[in-house]
Amino acid sequence: MFKGAIEGKDGRSVLVLGLSFANLDKLRADAPNGGFIKVQGAELGLPIDVVIFAGETEAHMAQMMTGEGLIGPDTKVTVSTRLKS
Repeated sequence: MFKGAIEGKDGRSVLVLGLSFANLDKLRADAPNGGFIKVQGAELGLPIDVVIFAGETEAHMAQMMTGEGLIGPDTKVTVSTRLKS
């Protein structure tokens, strides 16, 4: 996996993650049972950690996140305006 934190042209911080084909294969193979890749933000000087995962559908991914305790009834979720219609 390639990991980096850079400053974008607009001055905003950008988290850069590059998954190798081996990473993608493992993520897909483990996805039905909760395949997660966690990036420790502290390693990159970031104030947050990042979780990458895969699921068959959005509903399946929501179930996975809930099952892992990563989201709950008080979690604030932001949906891209591109997806709102």
